[in-house]
Amino acid sequence: MKLSLRKIILRIYFVLLALAILNAIIKNITNYSLQETLAFGIKLLVVISGLRLFFFYLKPFKQINIYFSIYAIAGILLGLDLIFHGMVGALLIYLILFPIIPNEKVYDNNGFTISSPFQEFMASCCSYQLKERKFLLFEKDYGVFESQSGGPINAESIRIKQSNSEIEITYTTGFKDGIMKKKEIKR
Repeated sequence: MKLSLRKIILRIYFVLLALAILNAIIKNITNYSLQETLAFGIKLLVVISGLRLFFFYLKPFKQINIYFSIYAIAGILLGLDLIFHGMVGALLIYLILFPIIPNEKVYDNNGFTISSPFQEFMASCCSYQLKERKFLLFEKDYGVFESQSGGPINAESIRIKQSNSEIEITYTTGFKDGIMKKKEIKR
């Protein structure tokens, strides 16, 4: 039984798409999800394989190509944005890339990750998300917290203490250097 390259990529695409959707559903229902870098890799492979499948089904044109044209249209819009900068371009990038952009890591040590989540287009400053690595491939999300009106967190000053019932984060902020702030998060 010989499989063509088109069928192999189609199967890989649907398996990766199912993994991405399942991860999103589990992430919304529970506090657990795949590690962010792994989830980003899966999303990126879905986009690349979807774009590749668009060109595979172009000749002869089949109805499935209407579905895969989403990836080609997104690529064209992204290219147009690079030509036409400004507010319209920024909105286009936001709409196209929002589902796949990973969070910006601020701190990653001892199994804990503090990242700045990708938020709305004109979001306020200084929201952070605490996650703890679990079972090699997964992570537990403890939610989003604010830096308490002091500006962005100074990454070198972050200290995390943990107990069975809570996680304590101490840090300084960029605007009020030297003043230690403390955030306690229940497990």
